Amino acid sequence: MVLACFCDSLHIPPQSDLHPAAESYYLPAMFVMGTAGHVDHGKSSLVLALSGIDPDRLPEEKERGLTIDLGFAWMTTNSGQTVGIVDVPGHERFVKNMIAGVGAIDFVLFVVAADDGWMPQSSEHLAILEYLDVQRGLVAVTKKNLVEPDWLQLVIEDVTEKTGTSFLAGAPVLAVDSLSGDGLDEVKSAIGDIVRQLPPPPDIGKPRMYIDRAFSIAGRGAVVTGTLTGGSLETGQNLSIVPGDRSARVRELQIHGQSANTAAPGQRVAINLAGIDKADLHRGQCLVGERDTDVFDRLWAHVDIWAEVTHPLGPGRQVLVLDGTAEPEGIAYPLDPETIAPGTGGLVELRLTEPIKARLGDHFVLRWPTPQVTIGGGVILDLGGSRRWRKLSGFAEHLRKRMSGELTDYRDTELSREGYRKRDRFLINAPFSAEDIDTDLQSAVQAGGVVITPSYIFSRSFSDTVQQRLTSFLQQVHKERPYSPGVNLSQLADQLSIDREPLSELLRVLESDGVVGRTGEYYHAPGHSAQLPSEWTNESESLWQRLSNAGFQPPTRAELETASPNARAIIAFWQGAGRIAVVGDGIILPAETFDEARQRVRTHLSNAESISPADMRDLLNTTRKYAVPLLEAFDREGVTRRVGDVRVLADTD
Repeated sequence: MVLACFCDSLHIPPQSDLHPAAESYYLPAMFVMGTAGHVDHGKSSLVLALSGIDPDRLPEEKERGLTIDLGFAWMTTNSGQTVGIVDVPGHERFVKNMIAGVGAIDFVLFVVAADDGWMPQSSEHLAILEYLDVQRGLVAVTKKNLVEPDWLQLVIEDVTEKTGTSFLAGAPVLAVDSLSGDGLDEVKSAIGDIVRQLPPPPDIGKPRMYIDRAFSIAGRGAVVTGTLTGGSLETGQNLSIVPGDRSARVRELQIHGQSANTAAPGQRVAINLAGIDKADLHRGQCLVGERDTDVFDRLWAHVDIWAEVTHPLGPGRQVLVLDGTAEPEGIAYPLDPETIAPGTGGLVELRLTEPIKARLGDHFVLRWPTPQVTIGGGVILDLGGSRRWRKLSGFAEHLRKRMSGELTDYRDTELSREGYRKRDRFLINAPFSAEDIDTDLQSAVQAGGVVITPSYIFSRSFSDTVQQRLTSFLQQVHKERPYSPGVNLSQLADQLSIDREPLSELLRVLESDGVVGRTGEYYHAPGHSAQLPSEWTNESESLWQRLSNAGFQPPTRAELETASPNARAIIAFWQGAGRIAVVGDGIILPAETFDEARQRVRTHLSNAESISPADMRDLLNTTRKYAVPLLEAFDREGVTRRVGDVRVLADTD
C-alpha cells in the first residue's frame, strides 16, 4: 500500500508492471544517468523507450510536449544492473532546472536530434556538464528515421567534432529512433558498458541528498526525493535538514518504487520523513547527518568563464551560484586576476544572499541573474571565514594548492590557516572519510609534519614556532624576574595569542618532550628554580612573620601585597614554591596553617556528625570571614561535603 502511494506520487508505475519477474532479479541502482541536450531533441522519448517510464509527469508537460521540470525513471541494463535516470528540460528558460538534475549524476546520455543537428542549448548543456565535472557519457543522435543516411552521417561527424575536446571525446555516438526502437539495443548496450566501467560511488560516511522534489502523501506526510551521495541512509535514522535548522526521522525509504531498509551513495531515493511538514521542505535544501549541519554564505573558488559569454567577471558582479539543487544569488569578487575574461579562469570570493550546504570540492555553475545566462563554473576550495582571508599574504596560493583535490594538500592548507584545528571538526566539510583523514594524519605524524593531541591537530611548523616563542619568552621572564616561579596558562595564552584550550594541550606535549617545565600552575624553563634576590631577604622575612603570626585571621592578599615595595613578587614566589595556600576570597595562609585547619576539621568530624560555619569559627578561633572560605576550600579538596548549611566528611553517605 505504501509502495503504491510513493509510486503514484512520483508518477511512476509499480515496478511489477514493468518487469513481471522483478522480485527475482531486481538489483538496487548504484548509478544515475542524466540526459542533456537541446529542447525538442527527444530526450524524454528516448528515456521512455529505454525504461518504459514517461519522465514527463506534469500535466503542462504532457499538453505542450515540452519538458519543464526534472523527470525521473530507471532502466535495467543487459547485465541486470538498475540505472537511475534524471531527465532534464532542454529549453533555455529552464536551464536552472537542468543544472539541478545533473549535479549528482554519474554519466550523461547526451542527445542531439538528427533533423536539427547541434544547437545552442547543445553547447550550453555540454559546458555545464564540464563545469560540474561529469566525466563519462555517450551521445544519442535521435530521430534517425526522419533524415537521409547521408545527412545522418554528417550530423554524427559534426557531433563527434563538437564533443572532441570535451569529456565526451571518444564516447559512443549512436543513432536511434525512439518510436520504432531502431538502434535502441545499441544505446542500451553502450549504457551497460559504461556502468560496468564505473567505480562504485564513494561512501565517506557523510550522507548528503540535495532535495529536488518535496511533496506530501495523505496519511504518510512529507516525502522528498533526490540523488544520495557521500554516505548511506537507513530507516529510523535521524537527519538534519539544512539550511533551515530542522530535523526529521527516516520513516521509509524507497528506491525506484521498492521499499528498502538502506540506501547507498549513487542511488535515486524517495524518503518519507517523520517529524517535519512539507511546508518546511523545498528544492535546494539538503538532508545530512545529525552533526553535519554547517552551512555557508561565503565561498572561495576557482572559476572558469565560458568562452562564449560576452562580458568578463569583474568585482561586485551579481551572479547565481548553482550547487546541487541550490541556486542562491551572490556577489563575485575575483581575487586573482581581479577581472576574469571569457575563456580564462581565476580565483573568486562568492558572497551569497543565503547559505547553502556546500562542501570542499563541490563543482558548481555560475549564471547571470538577469538575463539568466550561463557564464561559467568552478570548484569550491574554501568555505566560510571572514573577509580578512582574501587579504592575507599567501591566501591565493593556499587556494591554488587545493585545486589538486589531494587529501594531503587539504590537510596542509587547513592547518596553515591558524596552525591548528579541532580534531573532531578537522576537514569535516571535505570529501574524505574520517578513516582516510585519520590515516593521512598518522602518516603526517610519522613524517614529522603534524603534532596530534587528544583534541587538536597542530602543524609541526606552528608547534615549532610556539616552542621558539615560548622558550624566548620564559628566558626573558626568568631574567627579569628570577624570583617568579614562571607564567600561568592565561598569561602564556595572551603572550602567544593562542586560545587557552589548544595551548594547554600543546604545552603538555612540550612538557613531555622536556621543552618546558611546570610547577603547579606555573610554566617555566626546564630546571628553573625561583630565587628571591638577597636584598629582599629582610622584607620577605618580615612579611612571612606577619602572615604566620596571624594564625587563622591573616591579612588579605591585597593588604599584604601593599605592605612593602616587593610584596606582590614575594607572595607570588611563595605561591610557586608551595609555601602558601590560596583559599579564596583574597585569603592566603601559610601551607602549614592550612594543613592544621584541615586536620582540626577531620578530628572534629570524627567525633561529630557535621560542622557548621559557626562550629568552624569556634574551632579555629577565627571569624566567619575566614571560616566559610576555608570550608569551601575543603569542599573543593574533597575533604568535606556540603549538606544544607553544614558539612560532613566527604566519604560518608
